[in-house]
Amino acid sequence: MTARPSTLSGAKRARTRDLLLIAAQDLLMERSAAGLGIRQITDRAGLVHASFYNYYPDIAALIADLGELLGATHASAMAGLARSAASGGANPGFEDPSVRFARVTRQTLRFVALEPGLGRLMFDVGLAVDSLSPELRLQLKLDIKDGARLGLFRISDPDLTVSLLAGAISGLALDLHRGVLEASAIDDATARLLCLLGVEPDAARRLGHEPVAFPPPPALPLRWLALPMAAQAPGARKSGDRP
Repeated sequence: MTARPSTLSGAKRARTRDLLLIAAQDLLMERSAAGLGIRQITDRAGLVHASFYNYYPDIAALIADLGELLGATHASAMAGLARSAASGGANPGFEDPSVRFARVTRQTLRFVALEPGLGRLMFDVGLAVDSLSPELRLQLKLDIKDGARLGLFRISDPDLTVSLLAGAISGLALDLHRGVLEASAIDDATARLLCLLGVEPDAARRLGHEPVAFPPPPALPLRWLALPMAAQAPGARKSGDRP
């Protein structure tokens, strides 16, 4: 992943990379990744055909970068919730792992429900199905371990619990995108997931329905240069770091 460049040449390269990704996203709203061509992308971006190869060897590499961008955008949104709480903003209480779990789950699902284009990128165009998994699984693992240590969650196998919850959240996101579930189901679904963690039903319902000033979904098309500098730094998504 390329850090935000400090030179004009580097800044221009970063902007051109984003232009290619923006063009690809525009085209992916109309077709799948299998239907993308390099000339289609460069024409849509207003670039010469050969410029594509300064950034990607092939379409597969661009699609992989787009998957990285989707995951980094989600991680940045999760970090935004934490920053808001830490600065005394509209959503205090984020130090409680049960609160974190509820808010991150609700925000993740709201993004898919409120921005169909994000759901399309996640499920319909051929991106890796686990584009969000590294950040989501890491956040779940941290929260579950913290919750168990504090006696808030009653679980016997943290790794199995993480897999079950990550799968459940991904499945809920898919059903929201497909219209199987309405957005109004998000809060009840979150409360039920908290019950699976051993939270008492009344407390789970309170957390799942807590009034929260959630930010709007990320604007499409996604861009690397729209993210904080840290999200673009080399190694920013290494496993083991808190998002």
